[in-house]
Amino acid sequence: MCIQTRRSQECWEASGEMRKLENDRKSTGLLGKKTNAVLAFGAGALIVGAPFVTPAFAGPLNSDSLVDPEWESAVRKHVEKRFFNLIDASETQKSQLDDIFKKMCESNRSTREQVKQGAVDVANMMADGSATDDQIRNKVADIRKLREKMQDTRLETALKVRAILTNEQRKVVSDRVVGFITGNPRRGLLRSMM
Repeated sequence: MCIQTRRSQECWEASGEMRKLENDRKSTGLLGKKTNAVLAFGAGALIVGAPFVTPAFAGPLNSDSLVDPEWESAVRKHVEKRFFNLIDASETQKSQLDDIFKKMCESNRSTREQVKQGAVDVANMMADGSATDDQIRNKVADIRKLREKMQDTRLETALKVRAILTNEQRKVVSDRVVGFITGNPRRGLLRSMM
């Protein structure tokens, strides 16, 4: 029996335990035959069962809609928060603007679904050899009309928002838009100095 000292390593080696463990490792692999078998079985079960388990963790499928209302709401709230911080909106402005944005999202939802479905249809038509070029052009023209309809709704929303903002807030938004369009966020700052 060895006592824990500086020489305990030497004592352990001398007792032959080290040689015994080394021989066991060489004969059964690094982890042992049983452990290797369990790992192999587990890996095989994971590979075979993964396609069936993955949908269970995906959550409820929303196959009847191409637009997810929960995602839409989360994005709207995120954008609103950033916009409110940008313009330093008052509580009444936040409430009014939230109502406007919410109504706009709800009114455009069906149009966005139609645009997405149209894009899926165009992709399928491109892959389908029986679709003619004119059919594809007509489908793209339909999608373009839907997008123009959404742009008109966005313009009306922007005009409603403009009516709620103060002159200073309009200037902040204008500077941000100019910076975005030009690709230079400082341009709006420079414009305000002139």
